[in-house]
Amino acid sequence: MTGSMTTDPIGKAMERLCEAERARREAIGDLMALGAIRSRRLVSDLGEALAARYYGVELTHSANNPGYDLEATDNRRVQVKTLRSEPHRERTLMGAMKDPYDMLFAIKLSFDYEPLRAMEVPRAVLERHYPHGKRTSWTKRLEFDPGVRRVSRDELIG
Repeated sequence: MTGSMTTDPIGKAMERLCEAERARREAIGDLMALGAIRSRRLVSDLGEALAARYYGVELTHSANNPGYDLEATDNRRVQVKTLRSEPHRERTLMGAMKDPYDMLFAIKLSFDYEPLRAMEVPRAVLERHYPHGKRTSWTKRLEFDPGVRRVSRDELIG
């Protein structure tokens, strides 16, 4: 930006925006180099990386594996769904699950990508709420089902 732009409020705000975008791209580049981001789906990839850390395992080799995203140490196939909230509303729609999978691990991120909480949902529990092939949502009824394990932010970021 030219020197004259930095003295007015709009110019200053645009300068901050440019700096923030450069920092964002640099952070994404770092995450790609570390293998945490493997595709063009930033939110999904971040959730899968968090889930892999939580379970203490590596992600599957392909970022587009049908059904599951990682295999837990007890051989359960885990499908990861990550929801990034909007500034004034939480996202809830997770979409339909794809075979094969044994467990859903759903993660909520804030608008600025901060992990908030997660839930571990066995397939049988999920299918009591949503028959296989139906679109699923993160509802209080699902989250507080006795068969669901709720995961705190601290547990998630370890």
